[in-house]
Amino acid sequence: MLELVASLVVDLSDQRLIAYNQQNEVVRIIPVSTGKASTPTPIFDTKVFTKYRSVTMRSRTYTVPGVPYTMCVSANEAICIHAAPWQENAGQAFGVPRSNGCVRMPMAQARWLFENTPMGTPVSIQA
Repeated sequence: MLELVASLVVDLSDQRLIAYNQQNEVVRIIPVSTGKASTPTPIFDTKVFTKYRSVTMRSRTYTVPGVPYTMCVSANEAICIHAAPWQENAGQAFGVPRSNGCVRMPMAQARWLFENTPMGTPVSIQA
């Protein structure tokens, strides 16, 4: 049976994302890479605003096409939770701050999260 995620907590100090079900039980703990010191992930309470199976991410300093399993948690889509196949392919471990503010995770975990997290799911990013 598919069990939908009811809420997400991103723990910046532990570099992990915790998914909870409707009974507030932990259903998955995922190692993540959040923003590095120069581009920190903001601390705030939000929700999943948009979901893209694949999307091109752009900023003033980069363009990354085809970012898979992306769920944006800021209304302007600047902060998203997504897979980072380039990090995996480079053999760079998750659990270390590496991003420009987004929450990166391994492909298999991102796919599971994308498929089990509805739009509007509450997200808390905390220190």
